[in-house]
Amino acid sequence: MKLSVVIPAHNEEACVERTVRELDARLNAEGIEREILVINDNSSDRTEDVLRHLQPAIPCLTYINNPPPSGFGLAVRKGLEHFTGDAVAIYMADASDRPEDLVRFFRILQERGVGCVCWTSSQ
Repeated sequence: MKLSVVIPAHNEEACVERTVRELDARLNAEGIEREILVINDNSSDRTEDVLRHLQPAIPCLTYINNPPPSGFGLAVRKGLEHFTGDAVAIYMADASDRPEDLVRFFRILQERGVGCVCWTSSQ
């Protein structure tokens, strides 16, 4: 089962490389077939340059430049229109999500055969 990870990114040049590298390394270590799809949401910084630089090192990485109007929801929607995997997750570019949590949720999806896994915090 291939996992697509959609990452909306707006002016994330400072953190998107680390986020993508850590995510890819963890999914690779877990043997998870994957696509990392970053939606560059009209960034005015070097986000696209960072992504272009990363592509040769991370073959499962692709990115799409989202045309105006921009916005988180529109970037997510663009990703959901273009992912190619059997399952999809939305993941934050600023590393506020953890790769190990994504792995855990993906394993639940696989093992239980459910259509969706949601996480809520009791805090």
